Amino acid sequence: MGMAASQARLLTLTSRLHDVEYKAQNIESQKISLATQKDELYQNYCDALDAKKIQVAFNNGDGTQNFVDASFATMCTYNENRLAQYSLIDSKTGKVIVSADTAAMYEDFNTDKYAFAFAMLGMDGDFGWDDPTLSEGDRSSMGTDIGIGTAQTDYGNGEGQAANGLYNLYMTDVERIVYNQHSTDDKLQKAYTALEEACNSDSTSTSEQKDALENFREVLYDNYGSEIYKYMRLNKSDDMNTDPESATADFNNEYPEEFPQSEFNYYVNLFEQIQAAGGCQEIDPQYEGGDEGNEWLNNMVNSGRVTIEVYNNNKKEWQETSIATSTNANYLQEVQDEADLKKAEAEYEYELDKINAKDTKFDQDLSKLETERTSITTEMESIQKVRDDNIERTFGIFS
Repeated sequence: MGMAASQARLLTLTSRLHDVEYKAQNIESQKISLATQKDELYQNYCDALDAKKIQVAFNNGDGTQNFVDASFATMCTYNENRLAQYSLIDSKTGKVIVSADTAAMYEDFNTDKYAFAFAMLGMDGDFGWDDPTLSEGDRSSMGTDIGIGTAQTDYGNGEGQAANGLYNLYMTDVERIVYNQHSTDDKLQKAYTALEEACNSDSTSTSEQKDALENFREVLYDNYGSEIYKYMRLNKSDDMNTDPESATADFNNEYPEEFPQSEFNYYVNLFEQIQAAGGCQEIDPQYEGGDEGNEWLNNMVNSGRVTIEVYNNNKKEWQETSIATSTNANYLQEVQDEADLKKAEAEYEYELDKINAKDTKFDQDLSKLETERTSITTEMESIQKVRDDNIERTFGIFS
């Protein structure tokens, strides 16, 4: 019975020893997992240390500059205090990224940059007076044909096409009035004469004719844009209200009294950029501004999915730029994201404390298991010795 009891006890201890060793192995595995978590946590913290965010410069009004976090809202909507004009280009489609309102205006006024600019100012219904001689369905607020070379039906509404291939040439009512008032201006008359010659020449290409029209209208707006704006402000529901200098002139007070030249030019530049890009596409409204908008912009630029272009006022053209190569002339910079860094630091310390607490608990459990393993091993060795001595005594008489 003594030998049987010893063997049974030895088997029980062996089972306990295996159980203890399994638990220890399991804890060691979890400690390895904690080490991996520590590495990942540290890597995330390092990423936060390396994280940068794009900022754009604004004028404080006192000669100093202030950089704010860049988003679509801070970069690509009009703001008189921002020091440069930017656009975002989708690298896949090549199109300009715009707001939903801008996309809608461009859809309505995609053949005329000045009409587009006025529409963006909210003046899309003020290009001219309705002709009372026309039926309601035939009236147009866009104005009259430019009246050069061919019949009226070939211009202004796209219904016909001139023999030389040109159509959709027009001046708005207010443009024609201001032109007529200054038709003796040498510079303006020279541009108009060049337009007249281009439209009446069979050898002039369509693109040359359009260039001549654009040159004429640019001269008109560069010199008399503020006068055109005065006519635009007139309340055109009254067909007799056609003179802004009249004592009875009735203006739409929703619009500023002074011509917002800077904002107007901003939209003209934007139109030209959209035209050159072959169109525009809407940005998801949730990414327009705020922290989410800043994160979206940084991710899109850093991944190369979006490129930034800046308008060069000296060269009158759009140029691609990047944060890495940006100079002070482009008023962009990339800085450490302090908010994200503080958040990462807090998260790192919090998660590290949790991991360390678990690691300490695992060490304590391993220590207990090691003590138990040592105790079991000692007892097993003692039982084995007793068993071996018992065997030797019992069966020694037969030797």
